[in-house]
Amino acid sequence: MTLLLLLVVAALPAVPQTPPRLLGFQIDAARVPESLAHYRRVIDFSAEWGLNAILFRLTDDQGSALRFTSHPELLTHRHAFTAEQLRELVRYADARGVQLIPEIESFGHSRFLTGVPEHAALEDTTPGAADGFRGLIPNHPKTLAILGDLYREAAAIFTSPYLHGGCDEVNWGGSAYSKAALANRSRAQIAADHLNALNRIARGLGKEFLIWGDQVLRKDPAILPLLDKSIVIHDWNYWENDPAAVRKFARMALDQGLRVVGGPALGWCKWGPRVGSEQLRNVDAFAEAYRGLDDPRALGVIVTHWLPSRFVVDSQWDSVAYAAVAITEGAAAARDSAFERFVQRHYGAAWNDRWADVFRSAYDCTPNRKSCAPAWMGPRLPVPWRSDQELAEALQTGVMNPPPFRRMLAQLAACEPEVRRNLDDFRAFRLSLAYLDHLFWRTAALRRAARSPELKPETLAEWLHAIARRDQEMHAALRANWDRGRPADSPFRDEAGFDYEPEDQIVLRMGEAAAYSAKLARDPARVQALAGR
Repeated sequence: MTLLLLLVVAALPAVPQTPPRLLGFQIDAARVPESLAHYRRVIDFSAEWGLNAILFRLTDDQGSALRFTSHPELLTHRHAFTAEQLRELVRYADARGVQLIPEIESFGHSRFLTGVPEHAALEDTTPGAADGFRGLIPNHPKTLAILGDLYREAAAIFTSPYLHGGCDEVNWGGSAYSKAALANRSRAQIAADHLNALNRIARGLGKEFLIWGDQVLRKDPAILPLLDKSIVIHDWNYWENDPAAVRKFARMALDQGLRVVGGPALGWCKWGPRVGSEQLRNVDAFAEAYRGLDDPRALGVIVTHWLPSRFVVDSQWDSVAYAAVAITEGAAAARDSAFERFVQRHYGAAWNDRWADVFRSAYDCTPNRKSCAPAWMGPRLPVPWRSDQELAEALQTGVMNPPPFRRMLAQLAACEPEVRRNLDDFRAFRLSLAYLDHLFWRTAALRRAARSPELKPETLAEWLHAIARRDQEMHAALRANWDRGRPADSPFRDEAGFDYEPEDQIVLRMGEAAAYSAKLARDPARVQALAGR
């Protein structure tokens, strides 16, 4: 009887296992490849804080972080990884219960492909588009052939059941090929055909296919009902703080029979080296919206974090910890205890009023970048002036009463003896606040000095020498920090990157500012002239 029962059970079809919810974070290797040792730290931290997925972005306009053997001609970063290096990283992550999901841009953000002569003819754009976005010609046979090659290589490296095709922020339609297609079919039909073709490639490789949701949920929702139902929509929105509004767009995908993943952000173009309290509310909104969706097709939340060269290495762990608590336990738990738990677990320190003041103030006072933030919103992140034009503007508009970073730094000085673990991370966090303090101080100090009617030329010279000295010290600290988690000879440390703004590369821009302030220190009359004195 026992043997018969075992045979019957063995003959039954396997019960499909519900995959675990995706609770994840992002690595933006496509913009700036960091060291494998740093990525192992990200994996360890993710596992420690209950995250089970990392979106590993391989390609963007700036280049590819994987050396594709099928297409070595692609724009490839100097420090791009070999397949074997990434296989080892995948094994490391798998052993810790964290899946690495590869992302290959397959529509927009595709200059890694069209930036080489062999494939330049595949570039498409919308005539008159003002935002600068462009893309690949959709459904072009060569486009699909190349992407199929890249998908196959990624699928052979990454063990995750998912493959992310990107497809966000795209403008297309200006090429002769696209114009001919648009003469007979709608934009929605052509775009859907492209996305469905990509999905068939991914599924043929045994992968579930994800795409960003901005185009299909917001920009052109006519695409949505035309999509294959097996596609997963990664709905990103970085400014929405209302869970009901987040849930509305998730429902749009679910009502079409599609699966959906939430995509809030920490760092994006609104922020510089730190993110503000408002950004935590965006994470909260997605955490609450997706926890409230009683539908197995709502797969979870992956928090994005863009462009590493904006940040001080290892200064962001507190933000990641907050996001992890929010999406695993809920927004209330994150607001109530995430930073306290972070200080206790990561720094090995007892929580007290000093720590509470630092974390509350650091997020409440974080300045916004000029990009992606309303003009009325402040404080505004200062650009480290590095030319006569920028200095003249700073002397006219610079903030005279900067946020209280100096007080926060004093609090951290008192906290440092209590740190028992990850002291270098603590010092990186402190450096991120010291950098912001320095940006405000150098403008305010020079503005007061240059506008003082009693100021003697020799006193102005002393101020300029002080600014130049502190600029050089800050630049040296940022360079040393960069080398902790990124290659020392990375071009993004000391060379201007493609399509980057001044605030996007803090080491480079601080170096340029230090060189300029040193020149001013030798010519105080120049400052007086720029100040109109």
